[in-house]
Amino acid sequence: MAVAIANSESGLDRVWNEICELGLQTYVADLDTHGYTVIPPEIASPNGLADRMLAACLDIAERRNGERPDMETGSTHANLPITPRGSSVKEGRPKGRMPLGQRDAPDSPVGDIMHSIFFEDEVFEDALMNPVLLAMATYLCGYSVVLSGMGCWMKGPNKSTFRLHTDTPLASPLPPQSMVCELMYVLTDFNRENGGTAFVPGSHRLCRNPDGREAIIGEGGNQDVVPVEAKAGSLVVWTGKTWHGSYNRTATGLRVSVPVYMVRPFIRTQENFIGRVPQEMLDRHPSRFAILMQQGVVPGYENPIDEAAKASYAEQFVSAYAEELGGVLRAKDLYN
Repeated sequence: MAVAIANSESGLDRVWNEICELGLQTYVADLDTHGYTVIPPEIASPNGLADRMLAACLDIAERRNGERPDMETGSTHANLPITPRGSSVKEGRPKGRMPLGQRDAPDSPVGDIMHSIFFEDEVFEDALMNPVLLAMATYLCGYSVVLSGMGCWMKGPNKSTFRLHTDTPLASPLPPQSMVCELMYVLTDFNRENGGTAFVPGSHRLCRNPDGREAIIGEGGNQDVVPVEAKAGSLVVWTGKTWHGSYNRTATGLRVSVPVYMVRPFIRTQENFIGRVPQEMLDRHPSRFAILMQQGVVPGYENPIDEAAKASYAEQFVSAYAEELGGVLRAKDLYN
């Protein structure tokens, strides 16, 4: 188990107490054993969280793409092409962002990916601050973990599978501890026919990326891959080292999810939130929210004066967070 706190005994005690209070012990055991776990809706989505997220995602899709997604038939997202331009539902996922070996697929294996949704609805603040999500992210990446990016994935009926890969942005061999983790809100039922996520159980123990046919889902490919079974409202959690991809969708309708990609603070993030979070948003949350939103990270600087200003800005949030944790930790220990 990896935490980001120098005083490992106090850090381990703290996060384990949170896990026990939330009744997550079984899911942590699954995570350690298989490299992923499925936390059911009654635990993962308090206060109708998943339903509110789905409504927000449909509104965002309509604003961005000019039409309401067809949840019943999936016709608005069926067989989206792979194109070299932006990732709207009309254009498909950009070819330049597709993994090598998939850029000539007959259609997009992932559908429409709407990036940078966090500021478009307050429900995503609730999703980030969900105690269940935070306990699992802390277990994997420590108390200094930050949000790298949050988006919405919508996939209709399609032909292509998404190749197996890891989420750790490093070459093999991968470090034994998780540098990143994924926590995905499942907003519609996930299974094989619905184009759900595919995993290779235990692959996180290999500490490397899949190679060659190991990365293929389907005929002639990896024989150990299994589909995830998850009801709408579930939270699927996996380590940054777990091999995963997705099946093509053979059923009608849409597969909708919101992946929450979390990383240790020294990993380059997908989205830049530093200095971009409105003060009123910071004010309505405990100090940890600012840490999650990268406000405690010191970005690159141009000169000593710039360095001092950026370090001072970050230090106020780190110090407040350390105080919020009860003064057990020194501020700098959040970054070890």
